[in-house]
Amino acid sequence: MSPIPGPIVLLALPLLAAVLTYLFRHLAFVAATLAAVVASALAFLCLRLPLDRSAFVLGQEVAFGRPVVILGQTLVLNPAGQMWLAYVFVLVAVFYLIAWRLSQGRSFYPFSLAILALYALVVLVQTFALAVLVFAVSVAVSVFVLQAGQLAPIRGAQRYLVVTLLAVPLLLIAGWFVDQATLSAANAAALAEGSTPITPALSQTLARRALLPAALGFGLLLAVFPFSTWMPALAAGAPPLVSAFVFTAGQAVALYLSLSFLDMAPAFLREPATLTVIRLAGLGMAASGGLMAAVQRDFGRLFGYAVLSDLGILFLAFGSAGSQGLVLGLLHGINRSVAIGLMAASLSIIRHRATTDRFAGLSSVAGRLPIATGGLILGGLALAGFPFTSGFPTHWAVGRSVWNWVQPFSPLAGEPLPGFEAAPGQDWLWGFALIALVASSVGIVIGLLRGLNAMLGSEPRDDIARQPILASVMVLALAVFTLVLGFYPQLFLEPASSAAQVFSLF
Repeated sequence: MSPIPGPIVLLALPLLAAVLTYLFRHLAFVAATLAAVVASALAFLCLRLPLDRSAFVLGQEVAFGRPVVILGQTLVLNPAGQMWLAYVFVLVAVFYLIAWRLSQGRSFYPFSLAILALYALVVLVQTFALAVLVFAVSVAVSVFVLQAGQLAPIRGAQRYLVVTLLAVPLLLIAGWFVDQATLSAANAAALAEGSTPITPALSQTLARRALLPAALGFGLLLAVFPFSTWMPALAAGAPPLVSAFVFTAGQAVALYLSLSFLDMAPAFLREPATLTVIRLAGLGMAASGGLMAAVQRDFGRLFGYAVLSDLGILFLAFGSAGSQGLVLGLLHGINRSVAIGLMAASLSIIRHRATTDRFAGLSSVAGRLPIATGGLILGGLALAGFPFTSGFPTHWAVGRSVWNWVQPFSPLAGEPLPGFEAAPGQDWLWGFALIALVASSVGIVIGLLRGLNAMLGSEPRDDIARQPILASVMVLALAVFTLVLGFYPQLFLEPASSAAQVFSLF
């Protein structure tokens, strides 16, 4: 009997679980347990099974790295995809356990499992254009989860779908240019039968032409611009854990697509403008998210802007830390996922018990729901990079790398460091970077303090039920983990380094 190929396992298990959880959607414990077990099992398989040989799982021989052909497309799991899917499955398994006690809508389990199968297909498929189309389908399916049975439309879900659909043709064009440039560089073929093969100069021109549509496409896909289009609106209307699912797992797959594109065309990183654009985009996102977070009047939109600002820090990690940029970016991505999960779980409790997250309706809630309040503030502080939280070590490292980059632009700078010479007319850059980094942290903290001040008070709130025990225990566990990562940021350094090594970037 031939071994079971890994791609079949990664696609079939979540789809089968999606059908079963849909049938048992009225039984929250059964659906949550089934979904969490399947996600945990897939994470275990990704972490433990080798790709170069077969292994036995429950008496069945599984060849995890064996390719399989479906409808003419070769599906194969590579080391980078293996690490990426392990991260996504672990993260979603935690969300499923929390959602057992804090309902995110009956559609959450079946549709999110179907989305996981689509995420796995994005990683398994070898054609970039097809991977982009599959990701667009996953976004379309996620609209059903984001709506969560609510009668009023979720504007953030609509914007998320529209932005993704706008990005698809741009990415397809960029992928076509890269494919043509690759064929030219290898002297593999001509553009059409009987025509002259592409010259190296034309190949370089085609590669450069891909820069603009790729930048626009991934900029839309990763919420680089326009600022505050869909993330705050999504966090304000959708269930918090569903928003966290999109902000972590969904954007992780989008980031995997962008890294795969750069890995496919590494010459882009040698273009001087590429890293500069990534850095400026990160600074703009960090600054705008922090400033907008400071003036919000509800925790939902504050959550969205805090995640947007922290996503800008992630961009800065990739663009400003040299050869270690990818490792720092992946490590920051893990740390921010913990903070997002903590803030989403705490916000779910507050919305469930207080029926609102607007500051005006949360008077004296802190005394009634102290654990949820503490978790909400701690998660926000971690996204702001506050000391002793999971976000501080990577925020500090990113800040130092950014300062090394902008130091030559400062009028107070002495001799420039090698490789960091300033260009004429860019003296403003150091000031912009300083303001952006300060605003990204201080703005979120101001917004959290305004929300906490609204939640304090001594008036009795008998209309609010006390905090749920099991959900509060989960929030406490995430809060402790957030603090542990603040003191021991090296806990995930090894897996982040291993994942970075499979990409030939930087």
